[in-house]
Amino acid sequence: MTPSNVEWSRRQFAMMKDGGIWGIPRSGMIFQRQGDELVLINRMPHMEEMPVTPAQLDQQQQADFDVVKAHFEAAGIPVRDAA
Repeated sequence: MTPSNVEWSRRQFAMMKDGGIWGIPRSGMIFQRQGDELVLINRMPHMEEMPVTPAQLDQQQQADFDVVKAHFEAAGIPVRDAA
């Protein structure tokens, strides 16, 4: 984690209005700003056509969530999973 990544997270959150959404295309996760929190509201489900197994998709999504949580919380923004 670098200071520039933490600052990017702070700026990304500041850009979002309350109720605004932000997505991570590679893992199919959708976050929403809810007040002073960043909330994971949806995860893309696995589809047979995907080049990964359901377990691999779950692992990738969890790893991405953990990175987002670490960076945004380092910027002082609580993150929770409501998906």
